[in-house]
Amino acid sequence: MAGKSSRQQHEGHESNERWLITYADMITLLMVFFIVMYSMANTDLKKFAQVAESMQIAFHTLGVGTGKGGVLEKTKPGAEGSSVLKNLSPMQRDFVSVSADLSAFAAQAGIEGQINVNTNVEGIIISLSDALTFESGSAELRDEAAQTLHEIAKVLRTTENRIRVEGHTDNLATNNPLYPSNWELSAMRAVAIVRFLIEHEGIAPSRLSAAGYAEFKPVAANDTRANRALNRRADIVIIYPQSSRQYTLEKPAEEGK
Repeated sequence: MAGKSSRQQHEGHESNERWLITYADMITLLMVFFIVMYSMANTDLKKFAQVAESMQIAFHTLGVGTGKGGVLEKTKPGAEGSSVLKNLSPMQRDFVSVSADLSAFAAQAGIEGQINVNTNVEGIIISLSDALTFESGSAELRDEAAQTLHEIAKVLRTTENRIRVEGHTDNLATNNPLYPSNWELSAMRAVAIVRFLIEHEGIAPSRLSAAGYAEFKPVAANDTRANRALNRRADIVIIYPQSSRQYTLEKPAEEGK
């Protein structure tokens, strides 16, 4: 009888501690969620790389690690990592993947400060500086822009989402008679990227649209040369339906099932 009582006590002790496993899983998942949210609020790919590396070291979950030279590289996620990523929304999972892919490309090409990835209420935004894409006052794509757009097209082919290309300028007047105002310049820059994606990368025209916003959607005040450079950009927006933006938290499987 004494042996039976001891076994019952041991089983009761194990049962009482099972909640700790579920609690630890929940805390880990919440931490990963907040770190992903933090990285999604920052446009700097270098910072994303640091956040992703820290998360993988701490939790061994993300499936994205740092390779040679600090470049992000994908690793095979374990069962725990797959579970965490599965609970992210489709948009959040794609954000992690897109940021990792373009971070690696930017580091290898030496253009880290000229490609940024962010999100808004519509979806994922890939921002390209005009120093990378266009000559000053021109809507002709630079030669070096082709490889960058080729890499972005690889990302775009992994989804069937709609894509809007946006042209943005600073608040200085144009010096090109072909573009009387920044409206024409920004719109034609967006069209130039759309045409490249269609004609050179085979992206379906039905997925694409172009919009010019001139100087009226700045990301910084147009009060310094550095800030004006930030505002001169082309944004490639991958648009997600609302249902694909939602974070989902799956309930853990019940014991014995």
